[in-house]
Amino acid sequence: MFLENLWECVIEHPIAVIVTVAILYLTHITLKPLNRIRRLGDVGLFFGKPELTGFYRERQLERLKLLRRTGDLPPVFPNGWYCVCESEKLQKNQIMEITILGQFLSLIRSESGTVYITDSYCPHIGANFNIGGRVVRDNCIQCPFHGWIFSAETGKCVEVPYDEGRIPEQAKVTTWPCIERNNNIYLWYHCDGVEPEWQIPEITEITEGLWKLGGRTEHELMCHIQEVPENGADIAHLNYLHKSAPEITNGSDIIKTDLSDPQPAVQHVWDGKWEVKSEEDKHCGVMHLNQFMTIWGYKVPLTSSKLVAEQVGHGPGIVHMLFDFGIWGKGVVFQTVTPEEPLLQRVRFRIFSNIPWFFVKFFMTVEAMQFERDVFIWSNKKYIKSPLLVKNDGPIQKHRRWFSQFYTENSPRMMKDGSLSNQAKSTFDW
Repeated sequence: MFLENLWECVIEHPIAVIVTVAILYLTHITLKPLNRIRRLGDVGLFFGKPELTGFYRERQLERLKLLRRTGDLPPVFPNGWYCVCESEKLQKNQIMEITILGQFLSLIRSESGTVYITDSYCPHIGANFNIGGRVVRDNCIQCPFHGWIFSAETGKCVEVPYDEGRIPEQAKVTTWPCIERNNNIYLWYHCDGVEPEWQIPEITEITEGLWKLGGRTEHELMCHIQEVPENGADIAHLNYLHKSAPEITNGSDIIKTDLSDPQPAVQHVWDGKWEVKSEEDKHCGVMHLNQFMTIWGYKVPLTSSKLVAEQVGHGPGIVHMLFDFGIWGKGVVFQTVTPEEPLLQRVRFRIFSNIPWFFVKFFMTVEAMQFERDVFIWSNKKYIKSPLLVKNDGPIQKHRRWFSQFYTENSPRMMKDGSLSNQAKSTFDW
């Protein structure tokens, strides 16, 4: 009966039905949190070559990796914490494949909700836990090939199902230190096997439910990991590359945008500084940034914001951007950079706040477009070890000296043939 009445309504009032459906769809799109994802090559590469798709696109990416001038690169994997997953994406009793530090690992959530990270391959004959493996006994993983069971906490084999009581002493899978904090899951890496030297600060407004997730963006970048946090110290680029507001038609495309316009109609005005937080917290860098917008030179009311961005743990891995938008509210944006390969980074932005949804969506969209302007630069630049700097460039060299504390003599370097000088290993593997 309901379907018959609905069909009659469609026949009698088709225009009204179409308008109603369109309004409902637009409302859904508008209220839905932003989830902007850009894969490698979507931004900053292949400009003018939209015909590159599928196999040809992948082949061109590999060609770019070989031919691009990278410069005299620092070590590719700094020591510190790295985000490997957003908490809500990992369910109980799930094994998820993650890519980090040039290798596949297994991310596990037990029946009780605790997270663990192990190597992905069974030491028996090499089966992959991510393909058919299961979580058993709350915090153990079972190999899909022969059923061997390993503790996800210690890595030790606890059962060989067809050979009871006889477990080889060396039957152990490598485990990695990890922590779940602020609705993200992090892995600790140190090339010398050192235990975590600092912890990730907890944002109480998130744990107490006062600030809610308002949206996310995700980008894949082809660059060295140090390029991303160095932006915080490069104050001069803000009032050139990021001066004009992204246009509706050109968006983040810096090739189509006239960046040299001294007075764009809509302009971002930036004023900031970068410094080491304190001697006690020398592993933390802090950027203070004030921003507002102008239209034809006139300041737009209610567009002012104050930002305190803390580079936590180590510069590129975690940045907590604490925003104060005045009457609109407060919040935090987590910027996390995860090195999946030596020159492949996955960057995520997630905002938690008490700010109205429409302002959050606008802010995150504009933030993503501005970030994508940097992606154009990073994807095509080369690293210069001794840059030619002038007085008002900002404390770039100071930032590099600060950042060097996250490398040691054994930090993996990329060789000329693309191989690594040292393979990344877990702290628990030493």
